[in-house]
Amino acid sequence: MWYQQQWVKRLTQTAVAASALIGLAWGSQSVAHASTLAIPDISEWQGKLTSSQVANLKSQVSFVINRRQYGSSYQDLYATNNTALYVKYGIPFGEYDYARFTSAASAKTEAKDFYNRSNKNAQFYVLDFEENDVTSGTTNAAVKAWYEEMSALTSKKLIFYSYQSFATSYANTARQNFDAQWIANYSTTPTISYALWQYTDNNYLSALGEYTDNSKAVTSVHPISWWTDGVTTALSHVTYAYSSYKAGQHIYLHKGATKYVDGTAISTADRQKFYAVSKVKSLTQSKSKQALYISSLGKWVLSQDATGYWVGQHGSYTLSKKLNIYSDAALTKKTGSSYASGTTVAGTVVKAPSGKSYRIKTSKGYISANTQYSNHAYYESLGSAKTITTKKKVYEYNKSTFKQANRASAVTKGTKLTVTVVKKRSTGSRYFVLSNGKYVTALQSYVTE
Repeated sequence: MWYQQQWVKRLTQTAVAASALIGLAWGSQSVAHASTLAIPDISEWQGKLTSSQVANLKSQVSFVINRRQYGSSYQDLYATNNTALYVKYGIPFGEYDYARFTSAASAKTEAKDFYNRSNKNAQFYVLDFEENDVTSGTTNAAVKAWYEEMSALTSKKLIFYSYQSFATSYANTARQNFDAQWIANYSTTPTISYALWQYTDNNYLSALGEYTDNSKAVTSVHPISWWTDGVTTALSHVTYAYSSYKAGQHIYLHKGATKYVDGTAISTADRQKFYAVSKVKSLTQSKSKQALYISSLGKWVLSQDATGYWVGQHGSYTLSKKLNIYSDAALTKKTGSSYASGTTVAGTVVKAPSGKSYRIKTSKGYISANTQYSNHAYYESLGSAKTITTKKKVYEYNKSTFKQANRASAVTKGTKLTVTVVKKRSTGSRYFVLSNGKYVTALQSYVTE
């Protein structure tokens, strides 16, 4: 990488290597907490790696960053072979795209090509932007377009790479969107914020028998586990997608969802839409522990290819994690307040401005309606036993409007009641109709089926 700067690299590599040995730290960001194992970036210039080389490489690296393509028109000759070996021998890796796009439109195309060609076991993806080939529009617009396209295709971390002067001159706005900055500087530590520092092109790896570019991760910014996603071997640990969906919930099928569980292709026209989940089943496939059956498609999809949202009205929601409160439905403006995990909040489900997600509008603002973060607070169906037991003191009401004037009698904690049906109000809240014709709340915090 940083091919335009070869003459600078050769002049400075000796000084940098000597400084690294005595542990010097320059600039505004200390390298005292940097990783000790190598973090090489590898391309076809290192040749077609062998099983023996990669097996030996595992003990010498924290992770590897492999080139996948040199723009859309050229694929790295050995990327498929090399990344397959990383998977086989349990070496965490990311992949990078050496940018050659000329506009925002071609940046989107290049991002699509990059993702489609990549090994999906990669822990992160990198935009290597170090040459200005943009002839239409601005470089910042093109970098932003690449980032937005990749964000639509994958939920994995996106990294921006360049040498410092180029990064600040040509992408200083757009690069801020990325999850981390990987900055090259062979003469001194970068003076801009960075999480990964490419400090040399002359680090010897005995496993390969040659020199490569090498980088140091500043673990005070991101630990090694952030880059590797906790992966220590190819199969010993996989970070699985949320896999606790229930029949009746709704999901948004991702743009990057390409195959059904049975391996057949998902039509582009069927992606980026909301679907009701008819049934679920457990499995272990790719990064999913669950398959979701979409009756309108007649197919099972993997949980990793979907995001669940509350659709319709459910009255109140019990939060499973702390959620920030926003003043806008796009969730871009924090109010400075939040709801604690375990809080039950009343709210109305509304669609986000993008049309690709839902929010819960509460009395204080907006929060995410992602089903991963909350559960509906009311029972919404009748249990087979058709009985409920009170968890605390509740009241029976003469009318379905639960006003104090409509209270019939108090029911003590631990009382078993026979119910006939669950009813829903326009707000989404629910209540039980008892066998005696009275009404009680269906809030799960008050009764249990």
